Amino acid sequence: MNALVPFLDRLVRTAAVLLLLSLLATVVLGVVFRQLNNPLAWSDELAQYLLVWCGFVGWIIAARRRSHIRITIFAERLPIAMQRGLEVLTQAAIILFAAILTRYSYGLIERTWDVDSIALPVSTAALYVAMPIAGIALMLQALAEIGDVLAGRRIVTAEPGAQPL
Repeated sequence: MNALVPFLDRLVRTAAVLLLLSLLATVVLGVVFRQLNNPLAWSDELAQYLLVWCGFVGWIIAARRRSHIRITIFAERLPIAMQRGLEVLTQAAIILFAAILTRYSYGLIERTWDVDSIALPVSTAALYVAMPIAGIALMLQALAEIGDVLAGRRIVTAEPGAQPL
């Protein structure tokens, strides 16, 4: 299990890089061909799909690095026991949101599975496949953080610009 987490972190970061580079290439191709008066019919739609996937993969990375925006001015003034309780409550809310996201994403995938994309040779469900993956990853991350809090390990919030992974 200890070797699996770093491998999955590298896999997610690699996916983020590939998705972002693909998005950049798609947008540049779309702009260049539009300037040549020969627009690509598929570039805008592919860019939309890649942007959604980048967003969900970025969300997973930010959750792993604990780099989402947090307002901690009040929480830091609480006694340690209340800080831990607040952290557990926060992570429980994340689990609830991720569970709702995951549950409804399956319905979106099911309803759009047989709907073809307008410009791409894929189902429009490809847009929504990232949602349950992100939801499950976020629930697992939140559960791990609850475990750290309950075990008494200090959860360190990443400083701006820090690269803890």
